Amino acid sequence: MKLGGLFAIILFLANALVACTPSAPNIADAGVFPGGVPATEEHTLAPNDEIEVRFPFYPDLNDRVLVGPDGRVSLQLVNTVPVGGLTVADATKLLNRRFSQVLKDPQVTLTLRTYAPQQVFVDGWVNNPGLVRSEVPLTVSRALAQAGGVKSGAQTDKILILRRSSDGKVFYYQTELGNYAGAGAQDPLLKSYDVVYVPQTVFASLNDFLINYVKNVPFFFQYTIQ
Repeated sequence: MKLGGLFAIILFLANALVACTPSAPNIADAGVFPGGVPATEEHTLAPNDEIEVRFPFYPDLNDRVLVGPDGRVSLQLVNTVPVGGLTVADATKLLNRRFSQVLKDPQVTLTLRTYAPQQVFVDGWVNNPGLVRSEVPLTVSRALAQAGGVKSGAQTDKILILRRSSDGKVFYYQTELGNYAGAGAQDPLLKSYDVVYVPQTVFASLNDFLINYVKNVPFFFQYTIQ
C-alpha cells in the first residue's frame, strides 16, 4: 500500500461506543517529507510544554509556566486557563481575551520555550508493549525500536495508528512499514498520545477489532480539553 492509500475512520466515544465510516482526513494530505515521513500539523500545546507569557505594559505579570496534566496553565489574575490542544496563536488569543477582562490592553505574547517529552503507546505483537517516552520526535519505526522491536511474524505492512483529537474523536490510520522501515517503506511521524498497534495476524474484520480495542485503549494518559 502506498502512502496515498492510508485511510481513516472516525470513531465516536460516547456513552455507548458506536462505529461509523464517514470520510476523514488522510494523514498524507499534510504533505510528505523525503523518505516517506508525513508532516504533522502545527504543534498544539500539551502537558509539560513550557510556555513564556509576557506583557509589554505589565512586566510584573511576566511568567514561565508548564502546561498541567489537564491541559491548563496557572497564571496571575486569571487563575487557570485551558490551553492544551491549542496552537500557540490560538492560545495567545485566548489569553488576551481572559486578561482583557482584568487589564486594559494587555497585549499578551506567548512563546513556547520547551517541548514536553513525546509519549506514545505501543501495543500488539512487539517485544515490550507499553508507554514510550522520547525527547526527540518519534516515527513508527523509532517507537517500535524503543518497544524492543516487533516479534517474528508481525504484520508490519498493516500497522495501525490511533489518534484522539481534542474533541474526543478517535481517528485510525493503517500504514505499511514494510521490512521494518526498509527501502520504500512508510514511516509516519507520530504525535504525543498516539497508539501504535502491530497486529500478529491479518484482521478478519478491522472494524470489529477496533470496536473492541478502543474500549480498553489507554487514552487515559491524554488530557481532556474543557
